[in-house]
Amino acid sequence: MSVKRNHVKVFVSSTVYDFETELRRVFATLDGFGYDVYMSKEGTIPLNSRLSNLINCVKGVEECDVFLGIIRPLVGSGILEEKGRSITAQEFDKAVELKMPRFVLADYRVEFAHKFLKLMNMKIEDIPLNKQKQLFENGEIKTQLLPNNIVHGECVEIYRLAIQSNIKNVMERVGNWAQPYRNSEEILRFIEAQFKDVERIKSLIDGK
Repeated sequence: MSVKRNHVKVFVSSTVYDFETELRRVFATLDGFGYDVYMSKEGTIPLNSRLSNLINCVKGVEECDVFLGIIRPLVGSGILEEKGRSITAQEFDKAVELKMPRFVLADYRVEFAHKFLKLMNMKIEDIPLNKQKQLFENGEIKTQLLPNNIVHGECVEIYRLAIQSNIKNVMERVGNWAQPYRNSEEILRFIEAQFKDVERIKSLIDGK
């Protein structure tokens, strides 16, 4: 039996590598609540063949009502220029720019990396192997796999954008909740708690 659609579009950030099973469960949960889910993994982002993957994804954010961001330790391979920012990072940028309702999940290792760097008064560039994460060869970005305990610097940057750490006065930060997770059960628990009440989501979209 098909689920009644609620006509609310939810964009799920494009983070795929080694995360396919979790994304399928995220898609199924949101779809089960009646949302129209824009997710690159499931091929549900409307595509324009005259545009790059980056532009298609960013335009997908623009077309949606709600943004679900997932911050993981590794960035994707969708980088179009040397030292450029990933597609995932630019999707976050657009969601923040549009001031759309945002729900953010962050791998606990990213949260730890942020806190550790801050405690030790270290820069993101000080993360071991950070500079060797990607190689730019023949006009393409070649992604190197890192050990499971390594967090790529850009992921910490995205996390800091999400929690608005650049705003010194914590009372002035809004929409800065980033829920840490360790497994898919914690991911789905957060999504169910936030998205199950469709009318509440609609009220957030309307700015109420």
